[in-house]
Amino acid sequence: MTLILSEKDVSALLDMKEVIRCVEECFRKQGEGAAVNSPRTRSTVQGSVLNVMHASLPYLGRAGMKCYLSTKRGIRFVFVLFDLADATPLAVMGADLLGRYRTGAASAVATKHMLGTGEVKLAVYGSGKQALTQVTAMEEAIGLSEVRVWSPQRAHSKALADRLRGLGIATSVAESPDDAGNGSDAGSAITSSKEPFLTPSSVRALSHLNLCGANVADRAEASPDAVAIFRTVAVDDLNQAKVESGDLIMAAKEGVFDWGRAVELKSIVVGKVKAVRPTLFKSGGVAIEDVALASVLYDAAVKRGTYASVELGT
Repeated sequence: MTLILSEKDVSALLDMKEVIRCVEECFRKQGEGAAVNSPRTRSTVQGSVLNVMHASLPYLGRAGMKCYLSTKRGIRFVFVLFDLADATPLAVMGADLLGRYRTGAASAVATKHMLGTGEVKLAVYGSGKQALTQVTAMEEAIGLSEVRVWSPQRAHSKALADRLRGLGIATSVAESPDDAGNGSDAGSAITSSKEPFLTPSSVRALSHLNLCGANVADRAEASPDAVAIFRTVAVDDLNQAKVESGDLIMAAKEGVFDWGRAVELKSIVVGKVKAVRPTLFKSGGVAIEDVALASVLYDAAVKRGTYASVELGT
């Protein structure tokens, strides 16, 4: 039988501590050769974009695929989880919240391994739903002493700041990207900006920066000269980054970044590469994260035993 999990079901099953654990584990297992990631592919037609990404995690005995269709009227995410042993489709689930949580967790894992833990001052660039999970993941994984929020719309920044204060996190609204970065230890950018807004003066004070928003070649959150500041540049998947990571693609075209400098996060997590500060993690979002988290959600749902299921087999 195949479990059917709605976004509401997924929401009830999610636990950020467990999300961070499984995302960190999937990068460690990938570094040990026990996880296989396939870069995202896209099909574009008449203003709609179908995105597909998949991975296999032998250490869990699971494989899976996330697909999502982006249109002018909205976007929908679906994930399918399979048993590697017998090809059983274990679950079909909504994958919007899944994506938000695993993206936040990936930033937290990268920051933990590239910066360290303990009372970090965090600059957050962006104030949408993804910005919230960036902060809550970072708070869980490394501990935050202060958060400074900046986005182009001050009202949205204030709304996020109020929500974070409600979670007990000391938060203020920054007047500009420079204001957010100055005095902060780390930063996370998670926006839909088409043009770079982070410049050298915005990021020079940071010991670590996560760039999470732009995953197409012609968009970037950080300017090439801002990227050039960072000594260690990590990506979640090098082949995918070379196609999608606009920040790094533009920096390479400007001659201030060389792809030979890029390392994959898995190498840092398993200790094969030592990060040298200031550090940058360009997060594109990869399928091993989705499969790892979907597997956790499936196991939790089976344990509860209260979810709908259908027979998809012959």
